[in-house]
Amino acid sequence: MSTALAARLLFAVFAAIVGAVFLVRSLRNEYAKPEPITNTGNDVALTCLRWTVLCWCAVWALAWLTIAFIRLKYPFELEWASGSMLDHCERVLAGRPLYLAPGPEWFPFEYPPLYFWISALVMRLMPDTTFTPLRLVSIASTLGCAGIMFAWVRQACLGARGRTWGWIAAGIFIASYRFTGAWYDIERLDMLFLVLSLSGGWMLSRAFAEQTAATDSRAVVRSNVYLLLSAVAFWFAFLTKQQAVLFIVGSLAALAVGRRWRHLVLFTAISAALCFGSVALLNQATSGWFTYYCFRVPMANGIKANLAAQYFITDLPLYAPLIALIAVSALKGMLRLKGSDRNEESDSASSSQLIPAAAWCLMGLGGSLLSRAHWGGDQNVLMAGFIGLTLLACMLAAAMETRSSRIGVALYALALAQLITLVYRPDAQIPTAASRSAGEKYQAKVRELEKDGEVLCLDHGHMSSIRHFHLMGMLDVVGFEKELPGSVVSALRSHRYAAILSDAKPEPTGALAELARTYQVEGSLHLSSSWIATGFPTPAPGREVWVLRPR
Repeated sequence: MSTALAARLLFAVFAAIVGAVFLVRSLRNEYAKPEPITNTGNDVALTCLRWTVLCWCAVWALAWLTIAFIRLKYPFELEWASGSMLDHCERVLAGRPLYLAPGPEWFPFEYPPLYFWISALVMRLMPDTTFTPLRLVSIASTLGCAGIMFAWVRQACLGARGRTWGWIAAGIFIASYRFTGAWYDIERLDMLFLVLSLSGGWMLSRAFAEQTAATDSRAVVRSNVYLLLSAVAFWFAFLTKQQAVLFIVGSLAALAVGRRWRHLVLFTAISAALCFGSVALLNQATSGWFTYYCFRVPMANGIKANLAAQYFITDLPLYAPLIALIAVSALKGMLRLKGSDRNEESDSASSSQLIPAAAWCLMGLGGSLLSRAHWGGDQNVLMAGFIGLTLLACMLAAAMETRSSRIGVALYALALAQLITLVYRPDAQIPTAASRSAGEKYQAKVRELEKDGEVLCLDHGHMSSIRHFHLMGMLDVVGFEKELPGSVVSALRSHRYAAILSDAKPEPTGALAELARTYQVEGSLHLSSSWIATGFPTPAPGREVWVLRPR
């Protein structure tokens, strides 16, 4: 752990403890019944804090939009595996299969196809075969996530406080950009998955609200329509990333807790039919390879205790201020259940809105933990958990401030502490001239080597004229099969590739042992910088890219 990260975590935890104490003290004098929203212009501290938080959210939203605009036309992959994502989309455009037997040409990533289908459609409509369409899908999805978070908080708490905390929820989400891997605008599927999953949760919450307030047959119909839309949104999320199963299970739990038995049966039937039906169809269309890559291979990753511990030690404490807010609100809710007002209609309505959000939050945290605890789980896997914490905390804050404006100072202080914890350097996320030069130098080397034949770029897709698999896709299969597929071994032994570029020197043991036996290091390409702007830093600045030739 770096000194800077340790200092950031200490600040977050300290601010959370102080804020929680202040919030608990403020709650002691809370009114027994909700206060009407009044002009708080005389409360200087409250007004200043509120506007400070809102302005800070606006600043970071503008910062992210600027970064996304600058990076939109960057000609190289922003993350080391995202060049291969473009290769996937090109296969869709060309009508070539994504899921087929692993071989020297292709190993797909272990993802369902919806992101590739949508991105390929955008590529065709623009038309544009660069990274821009894929990034536009991610940017639009990110804006959709922010919009849904605002709408969900606003729906859960009507009035001025609901709007304010809705903006804060969206702002904290955008401000989390760097500490969830700077992933919001890159050519990966995560943002599409999240906007679809959030849509499913929001639609479920709308179904809850309509059923709670149902006074006529039209409200019942609306409730059923929202439930159907929720199931469809989660199905689309499932076709984007398998982790959507967690949100479907969380929705079932929310319906059970809320005693929506009819909706529980209906949601289960629709979700099962859509998910199992699509898997069956995709399996039939790919001769079983869809299930192989998207379900059997990922199960081989396993859970590593040290990586799981990292989640609790260095990841969750970043959100200590919001966690403190949720904890205090939960304690307050448990104490209220013992009081005389536990059957108040306002509390019942509020609870019906919070149940789907709480379920989404718990499943998001669980999914982040599971992904973080296995090999390959980068900072991007934290997004679902952090979004869940932000959404639930802002809902609870809006409800508490609506009930008593006296606690507003403590609530906004915690929100401000959270934003301070997430401060980052926007300029550090933007590729430099040296980054472009590194990409151009690597690309030129590939073109030079291709004069002698087919070139395999192990670590970077979309660099060679003939597209190949990415190292991550191959290692996933090797982790499952415990050996390199025979067709790849044969290709290496027959020296199919005129040259192979690797960011790491092959070792005589491990997954790439056959590569070390059949190819030898002929030279290297020294890069003082890297064209990669986010995620795993490879090729690392100042290190060699190894050029391998047949023995």
